[in-house]
Amino acid sequence: MMAEDTLTLNRIRGSDPKKVYELYESWPARAEETLRRKVEVPAKKYQRVAYLAVGGSATAGDIISDWLLSSSGVEVSVFRGALPKLDFEDTLVIICSTSGDTVETLRMAEMVRRHRAQVVTISHNGRLKEMAEKEGLAHVEIDLAKAPRYSLPYSLFTSISVLRAASLLSGIEWEIDDAISTMKSVGKKIAVASPASENAAKQVALRMGAAEPCIYASSVTKSVARRFKNSLNENAKMHARFDSAPDIFHNEVEAWEGSGTNQQPITLRRSKDPPFETRAMEAFEKILRSRGIEPIRTDATGETNLAQLVSLCYTLDFASYYSAILKGVEPFEIPLIDQLKKSR
Repeated sequence: MMAEDTLTLNRIRGSDPKKVYELYESWPARAEETLRRKVEVPAKKYQRVAYLAVGGSATAGDIISDWLLSSSGVEVSVFRGALPKLDFEDTLVIICSTSGDTVETLRMAEMVRRHRAQVVTISHNGRLKEMAEKEGLAHVEIDLAKAPRYSLPYSLFTSISVLRAASLLSGIEWEIDDAISTMKSVGKKIAVASPASENAAKQVALRMGAAEPCIYASSVTKSVARRFKNSLNENAKMHARFDSAPDIFHNEVEAWEGSGTNQQPITLRRSKDPPFETRAMEAFEKILRSRGIEPIRTDATGETNLAQLVSLCYTLDFASYYSAILKGVEPFEIPLIDQLKKSR
């Protein structure tokens, strides 16, 4: 059987009664629609951003942090669950919970509420929206694409709109348009109708098979590596791990001296990565090949830093979905997460 025959539309439909693939295929349109919505932010000259979120909602902050790091923008620090002592004087605080009811995010919001911070909250609904309305905080309501993890375009591009409204994207706003156009182009190539021979997302899933993925990123694609790991956990119900440069060149590489055969390295590559990291990653891949281990290399597309991050994320999220189909598991339901939430 040809590789592309294993991921036919009929097989996908049979394994996915919720039609999750339609959600993924709609990502470019959802992103573009989100950017058209008006966002208002308290007027002030901000020096840094604190992004408070957990799980999939934190992915938006991670990607933005990597984007602005690679584009020499303002510092964006992402906090999950706990907060250090912060100086909120010149800080824009973005609190994001797609559902609006994430317990850890609500706890962080309560901590911030005690300070005189400039806060913008983002959620579909829930207690976070209620808190914002009660406290008179700026709130941006976003749509929900059946489940929070499939709603990344809403949280990501709403957060970008917040930064734009706060005048924090001076000189790099044009990257947003490139990101949208790149998503449209990539979306056609990784959609379910695109055969595996032309579909980067299907190729990653097929080559990965049942092996445990070891995802390796640069210092400015670590957000995508984390997101891919999380999407594999939730969609494909499989273990995965990730690491990023420069640490992987100082310790992780040595682990392959004695690694078993059920592990598959996946390298995330971007033309705009720091040159010294690119050279080190190429040397890392060469070492793997010398030991008979062929890494799966996934390349970003697009002209700008944001477009390349978004294209990588989009391709690998879809790859996690195709991995679920190949494993014969239903990607939408998350019974163990639901069970854990009920027991807390």
